Amino acid sequence: MTTNSELAKVERSIEPLRAQVAVVKALSSEVTRRYCVNLQGKQYVTVAGATLCANGMGYTVREVSNTRVDFGGVGAFEAVAEVIDVETGQVIGRGSGIVSDDERPWGSRPLFARRAMASTRAAGRALRLCLGHLFCYLGDKVQPTTVEEMPEDAK
Repeated sequence: MTTNSELAKVERSIEPLRAQVAVVKALSSEVTRRYCVNLQGKQYVTVAGATLCANGMGYTVREVSNTRVDFGGVGAFEAVAEVIDVETGQVIGRGSGIVSDDERPWGSRPLFARRAMASTRAAGRALRLCLGHLFCYLGDKVQPTTVEEMPEDAK
């Protein structure tokens, strides 16, 4: 049998999620209008849109590292990003992203562009891992993956 104390504890633990859902719902029309891309009949939020949602909840994303690496003879940039609670400074999420020299069309772009895209992908992955479950509140066709994580041939 569940006690009133146990129910109160569950209610307190659900409250932050309710607040996050409310923020995403409040931003949904703006995010879907400005920061979503349609791919094959599905909507994908951009990293900018995911960042807007995170900012509404009091979070920000920061690059932790961006390194030139070698994967079996293929050069790449590998970036790591974290999602931070602005008020407390606590890390609430982390993700990485890679752009390799043999990736189309990125392999033909300048190094600075590849480095920047690795950072964008890391930010998107970090945001998706900690907030992606909320993207469904942007609309029925919005996917939990950011568009920057999608393979180029899907675009």
